[in-house]
Amino acid sequence: MAEQSYEIKKIKIIESLDKIQIEYTNTRDTGKDDLKGIFSEKAAPEFYDAMKALTGSVANIIEAPELAQRLKPFAVTFHYSKDGRMGAIITAKLELPQAQTETVINTPMRKCAPDDNAVGTFFTPMTEKRLWALEAEARKYLCGKRAQTSLFDGDTAGQANDETEQISGGAHVIPFGGAAREA
Repeated sequence: MAEQSYEIKKIKIIESLDKIQIEYTNTRDTGKDDLKGIFSEKAAPEFYDAMKALTGSVANIIEAPELAQRLKPFAVTFHYSKDGRMGAIITAKLELPQAQTETVINTPMRKCAPDDNAVGTFFTPMTEKRLWALEAEARKYLCGKRAQTSLFDGDTAGQANDETEQISGGAHVIPFGGAAREA
């Protein structure tokens, strides 16, 4: 069987349609395919928790921690540098109570720091950890870990955690149809 891996490019929760959109590159021995899936099956609770965990990160990145209670992250667009470092734009809805509506806010593009001594505007270590957790949940979803059950080979929800392979920069590679291996 040919080796395959995913590079997650975008994760979006489409609340109005009760769907999840994941854009990714599927790399195989024979080449790369850019794919986009819009899924109606619910993800495991950890997927939604990972997205929600970005709330404080969004508030800090937009320099408005007082707005955290009114923010609801729903999408992340990932970018990867040649050295494997991840960058991302986080998209959130901001409730506007007086206007009785909400507006969409995109954070500026940020990257993970190349090392602990890097100077510049980078993700905090906590935001970096949260983004990698969301990215890992998207991989698990693509491999079949869903709200009620796993789609492939009778995997249990915990089994997907046992096989994530870590590559440089913290990215995780999961073979298609395989489970994730934690490093």
